[in-house]
Amino acid sequence: MNDAPQLAQAEALNALSLIDRHIRERPDHAAVLFEGRPLSYRELGERIDAVALALREKGVGAGSRVCIIARNCPDYYAAYLGVLRAGGTLFPINSDLSRNEIAYIVEKSDPALVIHDDDCRQAVLDTWSRNAIDAPHCLLDELFERGAHLRQASAPGGEDWPRREPDSVAVVIHTSGTTALPKGVVATDRMEVASARALIQAWRLGPQDMSVCALPLSYTFGLFTASFVALCAGATVLLFKKFNPVRVLEGVQQHGASYMVGVPAMYAMMLEHVDQTGKTYKLDRVRFMASSGAPIASITKKEFHRRMGVPLLEYYALSECTPIFSFDFSEVMPPIGSSGKLVPGAEVKILDDEGKPVAAGETGRLLVRSERLMPGYYLDPERNAMAFVNDWFNTGDLAYCDAEGFYHVVGRERDQVISGGHKISGAEVEDQILLHEAVAQAAVVGSPDKILGEVIKAVLVLKDGCRVDAADIIAHCEQRLARHKVPRIVEFRDSLPTSPAGKVLKRQLV
Repeated sequence: MNDAPQLAQAEALNALSLIDRHIRERPDHAAVLFEGRPLSYRELGERIDAVALALREKGVGAGSRVCIIARNCPDYYAAYLGVLRAGGTLFPINSDLSRNEIAYIVEKSDPALVIHDDDCRQAVLDTWSRNAIDAPHCLLDELFERGAHLRQASAPGGEDWPRREPDSVAVVIHTSGTTALPKGVVATDRMEVASARALIQAWRLGPQDMSVCALPLSYTFGLFTASFVALCAGATVLLFKKFNPVRVLEGVQQHGASYMVGVPAMYAMMLEHVDQTGKTYKLDRVRFMASSGAPIASITKKEFHRRMGVPLLEYYALSECTPIFSFDFSEVMPPIGSSGKLVPGAEVKILDDEGKPVAAGETGRLLVRSERLMPGYYLDPERNAMAFVNDWFNTGDLAYCDAEGFYHVVGRERDQVISGGHKISGAEVEDQILLHEAVAQAAVVGSPDKILGEVIKAVLVLKDGCRVDAADIIAHCEQRLARHKVPRIVEFRDSLPTSPAGKVLKRQLV
């Protein structure tokens, strides 16, 4: 049974309150498990305070901005929460971004300090040198060493930390820049707590759970959904340095993890590994695995459940607002292809091209308004003006609501192909292509055409050992799709380009 405070209390709490409660009440319970080594809630609390002390010595206080460039590790959590304890705001930066993108985020955030690990030291030095950046930076390990020394010299419990308010900015996470320069998504303490409580309630999370995090902690999906939510529930995070389907499946089996969140590509790779090797894994303690970030093919969900014995469920959230639609274990499970029902605390409307609401079952542009919606992009008035209509946020996604109230997100507006006046969802075509036994991954884009404006182009990755040509794929699609939805161009690649967050970079496929 979930013993966290009720949702009605969420706004009165800061982003540390729920985790601090577990530090006090279950200090010996594992907060993080990484490479076979557990970190208890007591140890997590000690490391949070150590970071905060070291940061304060370096001049970080209420309202200060701190960047972090590091690989996944337990101390990433302590650094994030230590920044909050000191009164600051964390700006995570993915080290796999280009040096120019890293420089853009650092210069825009104007941090009091940049924290980095040893793996990312060279990336920091190169970026600083190439872009004449003078922001101070330090190693994560050195920060902890100094903080531990300061903590030993201070009186226990005697610290007077800055007060965090509900509208304090906890974290600014930049998108991976799949379409342009990265956008900084602002998350307040109120937003973090309300969002965590919504998922804890819907997914029935508690201290008995173990969350799998194989996503980059530099993005919302990893830092918030897979990690912060679990820590707020008093659960354990099974953390991986990076995603590898074999290591993740072995880890879930060995440690008895109870749930995982990931992007569709992760589950496709896990399923492909099992299909190719014939290996089986004992996943009887897994309650569910959840997919978000992009539509997932129905065949992948069905085959995953059949082969793994674990339900693969979709939910819908954005970095800008999480969650929006979700499955809820107190209700009927959503049908295949649905992201679930509207999560309390959010409103949506689905509009046609003229801005009018569509009828049930019809697809339109999805807008959202919520207590969990970001206040805006960081120092980006131009993008804010484009994203918000009054207090409604344009998600950029296309969706419809069926007669039973379940929502189906069918793709991005910019992923929609308009061919000869027909509006075609790339996700629908991908779903049908993936029914072909030789296809492992599929991405559909619009290719320019002088007559039709665009034609469907399918870029495919085949399963190991499989051989098929374009004519076979086209014939397969002709049996399942309307003529105007059948790909005119079929291209085969060894892999699809992805962002550091695991999303397919379709702009590189046109």
